[in-house]
Amino acid sequence: MKRMLILFVVLVVGLSAALYLRLRSQALAAARPSGGSATIEGTRVDVASRVSARITAIHVDEGEAVKAGQVLVELDCADLRATLKAAEARVESARVNRESAAVQLALAEQGVRSARKQSAAAQAQARAQAAQQSALAAQRDDAQRTADRLGKLSQTGAVPAESFDQSKSRALGLTEQVRALGESTRAATAQSEVVVEGLGTAGLQVDAAKLRIAAADHEKAAAEAQVAQAAALVGECTLKAPRDAIVQTRSYEPGEAVLPGSRILTLVDMAEVEATFYLPNAELAAAAPGKAVDVRPDAYADRIFSGAVRRVSPSAEFTPRNAQTRSDRDRLVYAVEVAIPNADGALRPGMPVEISVR
Repeated sequence: MKRMLILFVVLVVGLSAALYLRLRSQALAAARPSGGSATIEGTRVDVASRVSARITAIHVDEGEAVKAGQVLVELDCADLRATLKAAEARVESARVNRESAAVQLALAEQGVRSARKQSAAAQAQARAQAAQQSALAAQRDDAQRTADRLGKLSQTGAVPAESFDQSKSRALGLTEQVRALGESTRAATAQSEVVVEGLGTAGLQVDAAKLRIAAADHEKAAAEAQVAQAAALVGECTLKAPRDAIVQTRSYEPGEAVLPGSRILTLVDMAEVEATFYLPNAELAAAAPGKAVDVRPDAYADRIFSGAVRRVSPSAEFTPRNAQTRSDRDRLVYAVEVAIPNADGALRPGMPVEISVR
């Protein structure tokens, strides 16, 4: 009987101690700051080739620190440089063609001005000869009338026959002059028409020269675009560091050929690292963007790094199929991403840390 009583007492004490320890553990867990374990990650930047070429030199090794703008990789781009020179030659050719077309335009415009002057002069000459012809025709008509009167008077003996003959000769002479001047007037008119046709031809030459200038301008613009494209590709033959970082991986060696998109180096920016831990649903209210956190790396037991929450995942992870009960909801976790300044580079990718929200 006593043995049974002792066993009962021991069992009660044991259960009480276990209950106390469980309640104490829950109380400590409730009092502990929200947080979790994480692994340090850096901002990765891939240094990749945009062209197909052979590597001539790689100036850095894994683990080496680089500065922004530092030359990292050089590629053999003789073909691209030749393409660039050919495009530059096409630009020069287009420029020469435009200058030639501009000279032709100037000559054509000068021809137009000269043709206009010649046309004006020919038309003026034709008008002058027509006016002179009209005047001579009037004199001829007057002389013919005088000859007719003298002819009638000479038949009656009132006027000497010599006077009639002289008047008749003058009328005939004026008639021939009018006829000759008429021919000259028609020739001047025809010449004026030829000059007008030449003016039209000169105008067409001006239009053709303008079209050649426009074509040369388009050709030059296309060649300049080709130069810009080729120059951009030649610029990709020297790969530089986009930011201060550390070389994490080196995937190629000098002499190897790379294709567009080939990742030659991987850099890690260590100025500010990041880490992601998970908070259960019950502790989600403790985290908010901008809230301060303490980071304790295993490698530095005596150091605490300060950081801040950058982002809280909008959706839960490891979600049960049907979270209906309280225990199911407590199993929901949310990813919390924090940013940690790392000016001295003490924190490195892959380093385990403990994070607690202040």
